Amino acid sequence: MNTQLSTNQIDYYQENGFLIIEDFLQGPELSLWQDVITESVKNFIECDDLNLYQSADNYYSNVFIQCVNLWKTDDRVKELILNADLGRMAADLAETTGVRLYHDHAMVKQPWANPTNFHVDNPYDPFYSHQAIMFWIALDDATIQNGCLYFLPGTHKSCGFEVGGILGEVGVGELFKEYPEWAGIDPFVAEMKAGDGVFISGLVAHAAGPNMTTNLRRAFAMLFMPEDATFNGKKSALPEEVFVKLKTGDILADDVHLPLIFSYENGDPQ
Repeated sequence: MNTQLSTNQIDYYQENGFLIIEDFLQGPELSLWQDVITESVKNFIECDDLNLYQSADNYYSNVFIQCVNLWKTDDRVKELILNADLGRMAADLAETTGVRLYHDHAMVKQPWANPTNFHVDNPYDPFYSHQAIMFWIALDDATIQNGCLYFLPGTHKSCGFEVGGILGEVGVGELFKEYPEWAGIDPFVAEMKAGDGVFISGLVAHAAGPNMTTNLRRAFAMLFMPEDATFNGKKSALPEEVFVKLKTGDILADDVHLPLIFSYENGDPQ
């Protein structure tokens, strides 16, 4: 894995709210991730007795297939993503002392899948933080034709925690009703090769195009929270057994469900 960061890369992330890591995975390592995630998604769907590869009769179900917390159902996924070097990268970019895994999720855009509207992630999370960060890995080439990501650079600086955007049957720019000043920002088109990754601020506006091809566009993401993140009262993707024990303001420090990936304060190497 390409896990080295330069000062210029950290500065770019802080300025723009995202950073592409080219060739994060290559060769056999990329093949391993592709095989493990694909098989894990298949097993996840079969265990849930859901035929998600057949589109349901609503708009959002045909944006992408989403499988959350594969690390809990597949030890191979767990081994891949509970990686201190990856956590260190996230902590350095977010300028926090350490990070926990909030959750992972595989996102598969099927042939002819709908676009993903412009949205911001952190308003939906069970914690509010300018240091929320996601790492998104392209398991297939992500192109304009098959649904690559788009970013509105710098929007993380003016984003609030109240509105995240609607991921349903509305205009791709519905978010601009809440942030009209963002409508004039030229989007960054993030075409990526398989094996490239991108760190994404939890407060930067981003979207993905439709899949106008006959092939899948596979991606896998890990959402990280700062190690001192506090509960805001929203359940979101928290497990029920974690949620019922929490009060607003509690530190989200459940080592079983929200594992600590990296911490400078715990003595992890710099």
